[in-house]
Amino acid sequence: MKLSTLLTFGLLFLGLNAAIAKARIPIPYGEAQKIVKVTDLPDTEEFQLEDGRYFDIGKMYTISHIVWLPYSNTDAIITGYVDDETYVELSPEELKEIAALAKVEIPETVTASFFDRLGGKIILGLLGLVILYGIYASYFGKDEDEATEEKSEA
Repeated sequence: MKLSTLLTFGLLFLGLNAAIAKARIPIPYGEAQKIVKVTDLPDTEEFQLEDGRYFDIGKMYTISHIVWLPYSNTDAIITGYVDDETYVELSPEELKEIAALAKVEIPETVTASFFDRLGGKIILGLLGLVILYGIYASYFGKDEDEATEEKSEA
């Protein structure tokens, strides 16, 4: 199942690249790191960085995307959240200590958002089906039209 899905996405990507390369339209693709806040911590000295900013608890993962639609992601890990681009690495022991100090509950496991896990795959799959249907209709739909025209002329 995974092999056929990867093959379909690969062929779709190659076909789109070839078609769009002629038109000179760039396709945005690549990897992006996402950092999302999970738990808000109080802004006290215990949770202040050396530069004066405060951190919260967040999750971090990397997505692979094509045309801004994610098709793959790494496992999410719990980190210290500073902003959408900055994080602090925290060990499990530090997380337990932070939870005790702040009197908050920190989840033991986190996952990527629904859209990053499945939403992009669903949309890309539907887009692929529409393209495949268009190709099928353009190649196999002409014979039926010509056959009906010949019957009407006779």
